[in-house]
Amino acid sequence: MIISFLLKYRFAILWAMISLTACGINGNDLPKINVDFGMDKVAHFVLFGVQAWLIILGSRVKRKASTEKIKWISVHIAVIISLAYGIFIEILQATVFVNRSYDFADMVADGIGALFCYPLVYLRNSLK
Repeated sequence: MIISFLLKYRFAILWAMISLTACGINGNDLPKINVDFGMDKVAHFVLFGVQAWLIILGSRVKRKASTEKIKWISVHIAVIISLAYGIFIEILQATVFVNRSYDFADMVADGIGALFCYPLVYLRNSLK
């Protein structure tokens, strides 16, 4: 049972580890980028949007060999998990990670990225 769960969500778990590593890197080791449009927020949007999407893909239900369906409850759960993980990482940045800091705007970007999965799933399901 644990093995099947790990296999089913392997890409989401791998992405979560990559995100944790990226968000936990010592702030002094990051390249200094002077960009006015909030590249950090774009990165958070992408990291946690992809996280939610990978959870959604792992939770697909195969009806027959050729068809699969995404249930909306899976989308809700994936968004909640992704957002909770983003909040958890922000707490780690405030308390554990070296030269990193808490930023409420990062959590907002995490949430918007995760919420972006709703229209993607809607489009994906409506195009079939």
